[in-house]
Amino acid sequence: MKNKLKSNFVRINNRLNLHYLEEKNRSDYTLLLIHGLSSSAYLWEPITKKFNNHDLNIYALDLRGHGLSDKPDGEYSLSQLSQDVKSFIIQKKLENIIVVGQSMGADLGVILSSEKNSKIVGCVCIDGGAIDLKQKYRDWDNCFDKLKPPMLDGEDKDSLMKRWKRYKTDWPQEALDSQMNIFEIDSENKIKKRLSLENHMKIVRSIWENKPYLYLNSLEVPILFILVNFSLNYKKIVNKNLNIKQVKLEGDHDIHAQKPDIVSDIIVSAIQENFFEES
Repeated sequence: MKNKLKSNFVRINNRLNLHYLEEKNRSDYTLLLIHGLSSSAYLWEPITKKFNNHDLNIYALDLRGHGLSDKPDGEYSLSQLSQDVKSFIIQKKLENIIVVGQSMGADLGVILSSEKNSKIVGCVCIDGGAIDLKQKYRDWDNCFDKLKPPMLDGEDKDSLMKRWKRYKTDWPQEALDSQMNIFEIDSENKIKKRLSLENHMKIVRSIWENKPYLYLNSLEVPILFILVNFSLNYKKIVNKNLNIKQVKLEGDHDIHAQKPDIVSDIIVSAIQENFFEES
């Protein structure tokens, strides 16, 4: 089925323009797709084509500093990003939301879903949602050194695409093309990351300081984990009433782009089995 996603902008709080992709249907559910760190709304395109077959309402958001959204100076933290998403939900008058986040976007999904918000009825975490960086990196300097991204600015777009194809061998071409949207491309075919290094590391610091299990234990809505690299520490989940389901897959961190058929089937099956109605 042809993808019917439309590209739009919305101004929130009279100061920040956020870019998003949308498809409106008559579904009972709205999927709010939140990308990971330094990614973009466009990386959801391959999986949204699978969702199209089920007539779900879809909104894929570019977070501040990412994609085509504004990139103001100032605070870049999970708290600020979640406030932006809440403003987006209000501005667009979204209802009956299942938040679907990948990596950092999953952490945001858990934060948003932990609040007493009748608009959100469920959460899906794709290789994230319980990222506890302090378990791995006890001090910030070590975390900074290990998670500082490579400098790709100035590289030729075609050279990068060739390199991606060598190690992302089972990624659909559409997913590779969508991944390229994290860059601006100049007239000489040179790339520049849309999320600046400074803002990238501000967000990493916020993830390092985050306490994901605090939010998980506050959840009152069902949560579905689709995990690859990350694992849940069930000893830290003390909320005995939490309706939680976990599916473990083999693949890349961006499993939703690598294997959109499999990931979409898991999410759609959960919807069809009324998992998100069992709060």
